[in-house]
Formats: sequence, C-alpha cells, structure tokens
Amino acid sequence: MKCVDVTETTLKKQVSTLSQSTPPESSCYFLEVVHSNVPKLNRLNLNQSELYEEMRLSHILLKQIDNNFFDNLKKLKRLYLNANNLLDVQFSNNLHELEELHLEDNFLYIKPSNLPNAPGLKILNIAHNLLDNNDLSCKYPKLEEFDIGDNVITSTGNCFKLNRNIKIINMEHNYIKAIQKNSFGNLTKLETLFLNNNLLEAIDTESFNLLISLRNLRLHHNSLKTIDINTFTGLISLKELSLYGNLLSTIEPYTFKDLSKITNLMLQKNPLRLIKSNAFKGLKLLDTFHLDNSNIEEIEADAFKDLSGLEYLSLMNNKLSKVHFGAFQNLPNLKTLQLGKNDFDLYPNFFSGLKTLTNLYLKENEFSIIPTNAFNDLNALPLLDLTNLGVTDIEPNAFNGLFNLKTLNLSRNMLETIEEEVFAGMPNLLKLDLSSNRIKIIRPYAFYDLHKVEEFCVATNAITKINENAFNGLRSLKVLNLTAQKINEIRPGAFNGLDVMEKLYLNKNEIRNVYQDSFNGTRKLLHLDLSNNNIGKLLTKMFQDAEVLETLNLHYAGLQAIEFEAFFGLKSLQNLTLTGNNITILKNGVFNGLSALTGLDLSNINVQVIESGAFNGLDSLLELNLKDNLISTLTSMVFSGLPKLKELTLNKGVTTIEPYAFKTLPGIKTIIFLSESNLSLVENTFSGLDNVLLVWFSKTTIDVIHKNAFEGLKNAIGIHFFDSTINSIRAGAFSNMGKIRYVLNNNYSQCTDGNIWLKDGHYNFCKMSIKVIESGAFSGIHEHTERDQKGVAELELNLNGNDLTTIFANNFVGMEHLEELSISDNEIETIQNNAFSTLTNLKKLNLSSNNIIDFGDSVFDGLSNLLNLDLGNNQLTHLNPNCFGSLTSLQYFSLENNYLTDISSNTFAKLPLRVLNMGNNNISVIEDGSFADLKLLETLNVSYNSLESFDMSLLTNLPNLKQFYINSNNLNEFNAKLLLETVPGLSLIDINDNEISCNDLPIVLISFKQHGLNYVNREGGGIGNYDGVSCIVNEPPNVQHLSQYETLLKDTNDKIVALIKQRQVQTTTETDYDIKSEVLENKVNNLDILFSNNFNFRYTTIGPFQILLMVVSVAICIVQLIGLYKKCRNARRS
Repeated sequence: MKCVDVTETTLKKQVSTLSQSTPPESSCYFLEVVHSNVPKLNRLNLNQSELYEEMRLSHILLKQIDNNFFDNLKKLKRLYLNANNLLDVQFSNNLHELEELHLEDNFLYIKPSNLPNAPGLKILNIAHNLLDNNDLSCKYPKLEEFDIGDNVITSTGNCFKLNRNIKIINMEHNYIKAIQKNSFGNLTKLETLFLNNNLLEAIDTESFNLLISLRNLRLHHNSLKTIDINTFTGLISLKELSLYGNLLSTIEPYTFKDLSKITNLMLQKNPLRLIKSNAFKGLKLLDTFHLDNSNIEEIEADAFKDLSGLEYLSLMNNKLSKVHFGAFQNLPNLKTLQLGKNDFDLYPNFFSGLKTLTNLYLKENEFSIIPTNAFNDLNALPLLDLTNLGVTDIEPNAFNGLFNLKTLNLSRNMLETIEEEVFAGMPNLLKLDLSSNRIKIIRPYAFYDLHKVEEFCVATNAITKINENAFNGLRSLKVLNLTAQKINEIRPGAFNGLDVMEKLYLNKNEIRNVYQDSFNGTRKLLHLDLSNNNIGKLLTKMFQDAEVLETLNLHYAGLQAIEFEAFFGLKSLQNLTLTGNNITILKNGVFNGLSALTGLDLSNINVQVIESGAFNGLDSLLELNLKDNLISTLTSMVFSGLPKLKELTLNKGVTTIEPYAFKTLPGIKTIIFLSESNLSLVENTFSGLDNVLLVWFSKTTIDVIHKNAFEGLKNAIGIHFFDSTINSIRAGAFSNMGKIRYVLNNNYSQCTDGNIWLKDGHYNFCKMSIKVIESGAFSGIHEHTERDQKGVAELELNLNGNDLTTIFANNFVGMEHLEELSISDNEIETIQNNAFSTLTNLKKLNLSSNNIIDFGDSVFDGLSNLLNLDLGNNQLTHLNPNCFGSLTSLQYFSLENNYLTDISSNTFAKLPLRVLNMGNNNISVIEDGSFADLKLLETLNVSYNSLESFDMSLLTNLPNLKQFYINSNNLNEFNAKLLLETVPGLSLIDINDNEISCNDLPIVLISFKQHGLNYVNREGGGIGNYDGVSCIVNEPPNVQHLSQYETLLKDTNDKIVALIKQRQVQTTTETDYDIKSEVLENKVNNLDILFSNNFNFRYTTIGPFQILLMVVSVAICIVQLIGLYKKCRNARRS
C-alpha cells in the first residue's frame, strides 16, 4: 500500500478501507506514506499487520508516534522514519526481526533504552539529529552499517568493540576531539570510516592498528597538527586517505610506510612548508596525489621517492620557490604534473626523470628566462603551454629533449627577439604560437630545425620587416599568421623556404610596398589576407607565383589603384574581396587572369568609372557586388566579359543607363535592383537580360520611360516599384514584355479596398506622380491568350492618385485584356474620343475625383461590356445625351458629387441600368423621358439636389424599381398615392430633409404604411419629425383633447378582446396555423396593453397622426387574424 499527500484522517480511512476488503494473496507486505502531513501516528487498524515486512513513513511532518503503534508489527524488517520532526520515539519490544532502522533527519535526543530490542539489526542510521553520545550500537552486535553523522557527539564511545561485523561507520560532522587507542579495536571487517569535519587534534598511536580491512578513511577538515610513522600502522588494505584541510605543518619521512595499497592521497590545504625526502615512502600504488593550496615553499630531492605508481600530482597554488634537483625523480609513471600559481625558477634538467609525462601545467608562474635544457627528459610531452609567464629570453637549446612535443604555446609573454636556432630540440613540433609578445626581430634561421611545424602564429607583435630567409627551415609550414604587426613592406625572398604554405595572414599591418617578387616561392598558397593595410597600388603580375591561390582578402588594404593585369597568374582564385578601398576607376583588363573567380565584392571602394573591358577575364564569375559606390553612368556593354554572372548588385544613385549596358548578362535570372536613382529609361536599357524574372525600383525617380525601354526582358514576370515616381510613359514603353504578369507598387493598399498584393493581371501605378501616359504606352506589355482572359478572375490597371491631365485616344492599346481600369484622384480635364475604344473586355471604369467638365460623343466607344462606370466627384455641369449610347451593358452608373443642373430626356436611353446615382448635384429639372426605357432599374438616387417638385410620371415604365432616394431636396409636397400607383413594386423610399409640411407628412406616411412601403426614418423626434421622418413645421402644434378618439379606440379594443377569446377555444391540427396565430395574438395583445396602460384619453395630448397609425396597425392585425381564423376553420372541417 502506498499513500502520497495524505493527512492523518485520510490515512486512517484508506487503511480502514483496505482492512475491510479481502486481503491480497502476497508474500510481501509493504506500507509507504511519503510527502504528506501526518503529525501524529496512532495505532493503525492494518489487516494482517503481523505480516508487514517494510514500512516507509518519510517526509510526512511526523512529530509523535503512539507507544503501541508497533505492537503487532512482529515481522517488520525495514522501518523508515527519516526526514520528519520527531523529538522522541519509543519502540515496542516486539520488533525482534527488525534489520534496518532509519531515523536520520529528525530532532531526536535518544537513549539506548528507547531503541527496539532487535538482536538482528544490521543497519542503523541516526544521522542529522541531536545525539550527544555514541553508545547506541551496544545493543546490536550484528550491526554492519552505523551512521551517526551530523550530531553533537564528542567522543567515539566504547561500544564499537562489540560490533565485530560492522563494515561502515560514519561519524562525520560531529565534535570529536580525539581518537583513543582501541576505540576501534576488534573491527577487523570495517571497510569505511568517516571522521571528517570534526575537531580532531590528535590520534593515539596504533588507533587503527587492527583495521585490517579498512579501505576508505576520511580525516579531512579537522585540526590535526601532526601525524607520524605509527599513526596509520595496521591499515594494510587502505586505498583512499583524505587529510586535506588540517593543520599539518610537516610530513615526516616514512609516515605512510605501511600504506602500500593506497591509490588516492589528499593532503591539500595544509600549512606544509617543506616536503622532505622520503616523506611518502611506501606509497607504491598511489596513483592520484593532491598537494595543492598547501603553502609549500620547498621540495627536497627524492621527496616523491618510491611513488612508482603515481600518475597524477598536483602542486597548484603553493609558494614554491625552491625545487631541489631530483625532486621529481623516481616517478616513472607520472602523466600529469600541476605546478601552476607558484614562484620557482626553471633550471637545466628541472624535470629530470619524468619521461612519461603527457600533461604539464605551469600557468601563472613567472619565468623571465627559459634556460638551456629546461625541459630535458620530457620525452612524451605532446603540449607545452608557457602562456603569460613573463618570459623575456629563451636560451639556446632550451627545448632539448622534447622529442614528441606537438604544440608549443609561448603567447602573451615579453619576448622581443627570436635568436637563431632557439627552437632546436623539438623535431616533431607541429604548432608554434608566439602571438602577443613584443617581438621586433626574427633572426635568419631562427626556426631552422622546425621541419615539421605546420602552423605558426606570431600575430600581435611589433615586427617591422621580414628579413630574407626569416622563415627558412619551416619546410612543412601550412599556416603563417603575421596579423597585427608593424610590417611596412614585403621584400622579395621574405617567404623563401615556405614551399608548402597554404594560408598566409598579413592583415592589420602597415604594409605600403609589395613588390612583384614579394610572394615568390608560395606556389601552394591557397589563402592570402592583406586586409587593413596601406598598400597604395597593386602592381602588374604581383601574384604571378601564387598559381593555386583560392582566396585573396584586400578589404581596407589602402588601395587607390590596380594596374593592368595585377592579378595575372591567379587562375585558381575563387574569392576576391576589395571592399573598403578607394579605387575610383576600374581600368580595362584590371581583372585579367581571374578565370576561376566566382565571387567579386567591390562594394564601398568609391568606384566612379568603369572602363570598357574592365571585367574581361572573369569567365567564371557568378556574383558581382558594386553596392555603396559612386557609379553614376552605366555605359553600353560595360559588363562584357561576364558570361556566367547570375547575381548583380548595383550601387545607389545611378543617373544614366546607356542602351545595351546589360547586353552581355544572359545568366542573371533573379532580380535587377535599382535604388535611389534619378534617371530616364531609354530604348534597350535592359536589353540582354533575357532570363531576368523581376525588375525592382526602390526610391527611384524616373523622368521618362522611352519606347522599348524594357526590350530584352523576355522572361520577366513582374516590375516592382517601392517609393518611386514616374514623370512620363512614352508610347511603346512596355513593348516586347511578353511574359509580364503584374506591376507591384507599395502604395497599393492606399489605392484600393482589396487585399490583393501580388496577383497576376494587376498593374499598379497608383500615387507615382505620373503626368503623361502616351497612347500605346502599354502596347506589348502582355500577350494574353484566350485562356488568360477567361482564367484570371480580375485584370486591373490602377492609375489612381497620379497627376494625369489628359486621356488620349486609344490610350490603352495593349491592355485589351483589362477588366478594371481605375484613374481616380488625378487632374484629368480632357478625355479624347475613342480613349477606351480598345478595352472591349472592360467591366469597371473609375474616373472619379478628377476635373472632367464634359465628354465628346465617342469617349466611351468600345466599352460594350462595361458594367460599372463611376464619374463621381468631377466638374460635370451637363450630360451629353450622345456619349453613353455605346454602353450597352452598363448596370451601375455613378454621377454623384458633380455640378449637374438638369437631366435631358433620353440621356440614359436604352441603358440596362440597375443602379443610377445622381446624388449631391444641383439638379432642379428632370425632363420628361429622362428615365425612359430603364426597365431594369432597381435603385434611383436623386438625393441632395435642388428639386422643388417631382413628376411621378417620370417613373413610369420602371417596373423593377425597388429603392428611391429623393431626400435632401426642396420638395414642398409629395403625391404618395400617385407614386404607389406608378411604382407599385417599390420597397424603400427616403423623403427626409425636404420642405414637406408636418401637417401633410402623416397622410403620406400612412399611405406608405397601407401599401407596405418601407421608408427611411432616423433617430430623434419631436417638433419637425414624425416617426423619424423630418418635416417643416408651419405653425405651432395645437394641444388637442383626445376624448373624441376614445370611442373609436374602445370599440377597437373590444373587438380585439373578443377575437382573442374566440381564437382560444379554436383548435387545429395544423401546426403552422397555430404558430402564425400566436405571432398575431402577441402583436394584438401588445397593442391592447398599450391602450390600457399608457393612454388616459381625457388628459393626454398626442398628435392625431399617432392615433391614426395605431388604429391602422390594429386594423391590419385584426384582418390578418380573421383570415388566419378562417383558414383554421376550413382546415378543421376538411
């Protein structure tokens, strides 16, 4: 049974439930209650409690246990009461079979009498309590593990002699001051003894004499001042001994002579001043030895004698100032020696005898001189780290004997001169680091013996010149790093002998002069870095010996000129960086020889002129970056010599692109990007860019796009304009763009309500300041097929928000596929005849918000499929009856917000209009026949005009009229009856804001109500308003006594009541009738309540119109209810 997060009450319930159920058939009975809140344990009614073998009651905040709690637990073997708040506990004497008792992490002050009589107890853990004596083990002769650590015990006690089978004793973190002789007598089976973190000051002689099985002894963090030859007598099996953190000031010779099996000895953090000879005699199997942080000042010869098995020795962070010759002798297997943070000097043969050493740590020492033979005998050492040691001088043959050394690091020292043959004695060295010193001079043949060195770093020094043969001897060198020196010239022969060098770093120097033979002998060089120098000029054939060079970095190299064929011979170069220089002219043939170059970064080098033939020889170039230069003109054929170029980046501010400037770039496929330019696009500007997909203009001012400007962009699918402007588009500007799908403009969202961003068939030129678009400007922009016309849902040309003043005849030749054309918000005054004659597929034309005054007879010719025409917000004063005749499909026509004063007869003759909007003009006269033949018209808007009267006969022959807006005129009377007779199908009318008298308006609205015509009513009421419809108050309203209407309303009310009662006794099986009847009943009931509760006719004054409206409403409801009743009756009879 296991319980988690329970309380005392819930625990009892769960145990009770378990006891009432059928006991399980099991050979193991186990109870576990953990991480709960059970401060007190009373006797639990456990079913078959006598069979339980294990009980875990840990982490339950337990404070008290009933004395009888354990009475029936006769077979209990393991009991866990750890991690609680127990102050006391009394165990039953029936726990005879108990083998483990765990009471750690409580607040117990317990006596032996409180513990159970369990003769077979093997494990007793009472750590982390408040015990002050150590006599608890006396009761348990078979005890094997005893943990009484972290209490307040002051002595080892007298009971351990009875625990002959004990293997583990833990008394750490107590207050024991001494270990008496025979404290651990007869404990021949003891394997682990922890006495660390006590107050031990002394250990009696032969205290451990009989502990023949002890393997691990911890005595660290005590106050031991001395140990001698007899302290550890008898510990013949000991393997680990920790004595660190004591007060030991000396180790006498032979102190550890009996510890022949010890493998790990920790003596660090003791105030040892001197390590004497034979101090560790006898420790033949010791493999790990810690002596760090011990204030050691001196080590005598043979101090580590007899430590033949030692592999790791740490003497870190001491005060070593004197190490006698032979101190490290007799350590034949030592692999790691830690000597960092000390104060000794090296001398010849300092490490004599350490032939197997592979790790030597000398950091944070100070060796001003590396003497001759300082590292002799370190035959196996692969790495020697001498960084930041203050070395100022290295004596000849200082590194003799380092036969297997692979890496030598002397960085961050104070070396000034590298003398001849100073590095002799390291025949297998692969890597040498001399960076961050003060080196000014490297003598010839200084590295003569380093035949196998592959990587040499001498960066961040003060070398001013490289002498001839300076690196002679480094015949295997592959990487040479001379970064951040003060080198001012590279003399011929400087790199003699470096026949296999692959990488050379000369960046961050002061190089001014590089000669034609400077890099002679570097035939295998792959990477050369000359960045951040002051090289003024690259001479002809300067790199001719570097035939396999792949990368050349000349970033901020101080270049001002590159001579003809300066890169001659670099036939393998793949990456060249010239950024950050000041090369104003790219001369003819400047890149000759770079036939393998794939990337060329010429950004930010102040180029102003590119001569013809400048890129000759770049047969493999894929990427060319000219960003951040001052190139204003791209001359014809300027990019010749780049047959494989795929990506071209131009600088901002180009003002002229001559015809055929890109003629030789058939490989570019993605984008041509022009930014912050001010130019005209002349004929054949983009000729040669056969495979480019996109042309991109950003913040560019285009004065004129000339005929055939985009000639050559055979596969372009889009043109992008971002914050750009165009002044004029000439005829044929977009000719031969056979695959163009769209024109994108970032102002698109300001010019349309749609969410379209990139969509085929959308040409967006909105808000680009265009002043002129010549006739035929779009000719050839897209060869649309029949499938294109039918497959694209919407094809649009958007010219909104420009500065166009004239639309010319046949202006949109080439855009025959258009379905929408929007030219709103321009300055258009004139539209020539036949302006749109080629747009036979156009469905929507928006010419709103211009300055149009009149139209010619043939302006809209050709627009036979036009459905929507918007001429709103112009300067129209009259309409030419002859100009709309060709609009045989027009359905939506807006003329709002103009200056029309009259509408002539037959103006809209034969137009299949559905919506006609003439609102907000100055119309005062509408002639007879103006709306003749508009049989499909559904909405007519003549609101906000100057009409004083309206002849209802104008609406004759408008059988489909549904909505009529005549509000906001000057009508002083309105013949509702005639309107309803003329247009019986009308469903909505607005007559607000006219001059209709408030005395006449109620009659009009009653007529609307009677015929089911909805009218627009607005919020607000009171004088000048009836039922939300405005009117003119001719005289103050009279207060009328309404008693005359009382009889009428009372009779109506009586009829309502009688009809409701009659309906209540009728039934029908038709559900639909019942539902409709209920709806009408509710309406009538509501009216009845209104009459009964809200009106006292003797004292209430309301207008007769409201009374009449209520009567009419009631009458309608009665008629409907009577009709429904008759249907119900007939249905029942049938």
